[in-house]
Amino acid sequence: MSDKGKTLTPGTKHRFDIRKDGEFTWEIFDTTTGRTVTVGGQPRAGLKLDEADIYVDLLNSGDNTPDEETLQ
Repeated sequence: MSDKGKTLTPGTKHRFDIRKDGEFTWEIFDTTTGRTVTVGGQPRAGLKLDEADIYVDLLNSGDNTPDEETLQ
C-alpha cells in the first residue's frame, strides 16, 4: 500500500489493504474481516498494482465507502 503524501501516526493500522490475487493482479481486502472489498456490487479484485493503490488510499481516507457486506 502506498502512503505517499500522507502523515501517519506511528502504530496506525489501516482498515483496508492490498494483497496479490493472481500472478500480476491485486485485490483490496478488509483487514478486519479478511473479505475482498466490494464497491457498488463490484469486487475490487483483478486490479493492476497502481489501481489497487489508488482504491485503497480512497477507502482508507474515507473518500470512498465499501458495500456493507464487506464490513460484516
